[in-house]
Amino acid sequence: MGSLAQIPLVFRENGVDQLFGYFSLIERGVKGKYVTFTELPGVDVEKLVADLRSLDEVLDVEYCVTEKILIQTAEFPLEIFKSRAILLKNTIFNDIIEKIEELSPNANALIFHCGLKGGMDDARYFKEVAGIKKNDFITLLKGVLFSAGWGVVEITFDFKSCKGRIYVKDSFLAETPRREDGANQCGYLSGYFAGFFTEILERDMSVHEARCKSMGADRCEFVLLPAPEDDSESRGEVTGHWR
Repeated sequence: MGSLAQIPLVFRENGVDQLFGYFSLIERGVKGKYVTFTELPGVDVEKLVADLRSLDEVLDVEYCVTEKILIQTAEFPLEIFKSRAILLKNTIFNDIIEKIEELSPNANALIFHCGLKGGMDDARYFKEVAGIKKNDFITLLKGVLFSAGWGVVEITFDFKSCKGRIYVKDSFLAETPRREDGANQCGYLSGYFAGFFTEILERDMSVHEARCKSMGADRCEFVLLPAPEDDSESRGEVTGHWR
């Protein structure tokens, strides 16, 4: 799993624009596959492949390069964490969020809880992968969200106090300001992080977005804290909050 976390870093060091990526198991505890869809402007593909193969746990690298048009021909259907995945333009996802905010009287809570469920589901999948310690989950989460195009994530977290901060550069939810009320707009990510850490730590966690790029910050910042005991009746049902 250490090599999996290093793969997006190799892409970044080689100037690769990684659009989408996912990992799936082929044989539990033995091997898996990592599939990614990238743009390679001016990239030395042979050097990139050599750098990937130099990672200790990478057995082989297979690739296909198309010119002039972005077409993914290596894999169908796409899959992420044992579920089918699709490539979706960021504008489409944000349009969906915008309509929810427009039509639902409890839009903030609804968006948060959608993220909460997604974070918990992904964390459960990570826990199924043998040999991953709690500290490894943070490294893996950063690599997965980077490769999925959600943003460049940095996490500072103290496992003793269960307090930390999550920084997301170029959040896919904050590229274009869409709210007129001056509120932060990464509520889905707040929920996702709350769900992920609630499941990994097996205790209720609260997450709120302290700063958002859509409001002029250089990056989005999320505060991660243990949830008050009266904040939820059962784990994961009413965990964290959106701000």
